[in-house]
Amino acid sequence: MNKLDFSGREQLYYQIYSLLFQDIMNGKYRVGDMIPAESELMESYHVSRATARKAMEMLVNDGLVKKRRGIGTFVTALKPKNDLNRVISYSKKNQADSTIVSKHTIDVNIQPADDELALRLKVEVNTPLICLKRLRCADKEPSYLELNYYEYNFVPEVYNRDFSKESLRAFLKNFYNIQWSYAQQEIYSILAEEKLADLLQVDIGSPIIQIKRVSYDINNVPREFVSTFYRADRHHLEIELSI
Repeated sequence: MNKLDFSGREQLYYQIYSLLFQDIMNGKYRVGDMIPAESELMESYHVSRATARKAMEMLVNDGLVKKRRGIGTFVTALKPKNDLNRVISYSKKNQADSTIVSKHTIDVNIQPADDELALRLKVEVNTPLICLKRLRCADKEPSYLELNYYEYNFVPEVYNRDFSKESLRAFLKNFYNIQWSYAQQEIYSILAEEKLADLLQVDIGSPIIQIKRVSYDINNVPREFVSTFYRADRHHLEIELSI
């Protein structure tokens, strides 16, 4: 069992949350499985009930688990919900709940902001940015490619973490106390060029759905730019509108 870091550098409840999150993401717990109770977490990690409860609440808020009074806490989803999305991508409806979903870090680097990235994040051209490139798979078959960009000086620790299993969104909220306000998205239909086709394991020229998203904090500052490339044969879009 993984040990917690009691140095105070990172909240204990977040460490427990991250461990359980990883267990769900890597398939240790599947939809319908019961995860350890608060009392078990208290005994295993030598923490208070409040700490164990907070970790559970984070999983509930992610939409990954649901508590059943008098029975336990069960896994209900393999992908955390994202409250920022008004345009939501879904896998094919006939995909089974038992499908093992995983994310793999392809690369993480620091690069100078080009014209588009500088415009999106409202920084100067050549400002150092962290670029996190991850590939999401379903039963080991590529599903989509995601590129996240952040100003390096604002969230430098992102460069040192492994977000193949850890929740990036939860980390930004808990480690840097980023409070998100809203996001703007653009949807494109493109054709896969050679490198993208190779990563997604599709033919060159295959249709791809690209979504570009800029996320803003409560101070109306763009803190994140994400460019995601979805295989069109595995996803469709649902758009929620107010009328």
